[in-house]
Amino acid sequence: MPSVVATIKVKADKIEEATAFFQELSSDCLKNEAGTTAYTVHQRVDDPTVFIFYEKYVDEEAFAIHGKNLRAHGAKFVGVLDGAPEIVMLQEV
Repeated sequence: MPSVVATIKVKADKIEEATAFFQELSSDCLKNEAGTTAYTVHQRVDDPTVFIFYEKYVDEEAFAIHGKNLRAHGAKFVGVLDGAPEIVMLQEV
């Protein structure tokens, strides 16, 4: 099962907008992507501009479907991001 840990830094003046967007995104992914088994978003306590996503997929195909769906939200990401996300791919053992 592929898993992802993504660290995303947002602009300081976009924290509230990013929080609402990420909550909606998480809910939509879990509701509309049958192969997505986990999609949780966390916000760092010591730096509220940093969000950490934990994602888990049943297989590579489900991960690819998520990637295609995520592209539809590109404009919202661009509006809140402060730099490139750090994406770490994991494989459950």
